[in-house]
Amino acid sequence: MFETINESVKVLVSFDKNIVKPLAFYWSNKKYEIAKVNLIHEARRGSHKIYFFSVSDSVNFYRLSFDTKTLEWNLEEIYSDG
Repeated sequence: MFETINESVKVLVSFDKNIVKPLAFYWSNKKYEIAKVNLIHEARRGSHKIYFFSVSDSVNFYRLSFDTKTLEWNLEEIYSDG
């Protein structure tokens, strides 16, 4: 099942040189541990540079976005089998 969310989330990240790696995110008072970063890509929304992180835990896939101008994280989408 695919679901568009587009809600603000808090994200715990690791910085290693010039690489940002999401480790977990908090949404609706629940912590979601990230097991794997599957893909990272960037795009523009007007003058804002946005980084998209396709991540997964042991069950679901998520698409997170990070706006480099506002420094805000969003949960864009969820894909689950259920």
